[in-house]
Amino acid sequence: MGNKKSTPGFWLEDSGGRSGRGRHEAWEITGDPWRLRVSVIRRFCSLALRGHSERAMDILKDLRKICALEDPEVQDADSFLVDQKTAGYITRLNLLLKQQDPESLQMECTNFIRHLSPPASVCGKKRFDFMLAADFRGLEALSLCGAMLKDKELLKLDKVLDANMDTMTHLDLSYNRLTDTGLQRLLPTLQKMQALQSLDLVGNYLRKEAIDGLVNAMADPSAFPCLTQIALGNNYNIAVMPGSMCELLLARWPPHAREPSLTELATGQVTIVEAVDDEDYEDPDIAALQLV
Repeated sequence: MGNKKSTPGFWLEDSGGRSGRGRHEAWEITGDPWRLRVSVIRRFCSLALRGHSERAMDILKDLRKICALEDPEVQDADSFLVDQKTAGYITRLNLLLKQQDPESLQMECTNFIRHLSPPASVCGKKRFDFMLAADFRGLEALSLCGAMLKDKELLKLDKVLDANMDTMTHLDLSYNRLTDTGLQRLLPTLQKMQALQSLDLVGNYLRKEAIDGLVNAMADPSAFPCLTQIALGNNYNIAVMPGSMCELLLARWPPHAREPSLTELATGQVTIVEAVDDEDYEDPDIAALQLV
């Protein structure tokens, strides 16, 4: 859990307009990054609803930094926002705070918290242990979302991944406690997965160095031969996906599928859709009428 440190500071009372002795909150990530961000949103909402607009605005600025949106790379033409929704929520909260619309602001905070939190349906530790004990083969998808597994536990996945090397297309490791070191140790196995199309690493303990490791691994065309989507948002300090990773993903895109833009690819807003030749296309509605 992220710890909140308070240091003396000054803030202006909204009602009185005079300077008052207050507390300036400084935030430090010491646990799950998404938990800290949720704590900051709740603090912001509490202050905003009580009329402390200036203090709420300061915390909203802190939230941009905590979400790594102040990073110069976010403005880099060769980089793309991994999670544009987070940036959009902060922009709307800023607007609602200025408009003094408490009802809409509270609803927006609730939706923002849902966006940053694990889904309601997650994988439990018992399910993970059962999966390791069983001999699962022929799996096409595996979700360990929200199991809160650490590196040591996640590295036990090698057995399962090896057994499903040629069939697994989707692997969801989101909202665990995977670090850069853990991912680096998993990479040799992941690289050999011939059918893997999507890899979800959202909400872990990964830093920018993890992206460098992935890019270096993907530079080998024989590694991740089918991988076309990687999700990286809501980690420690990852707010962007470098253009080099986007290019490598695009190079693996199926030749007969619609090719996405780099921005679509970076933000994960695409699915593989096979292109259809106009001459071969048959309108399903017309076909249904012909059968009547």
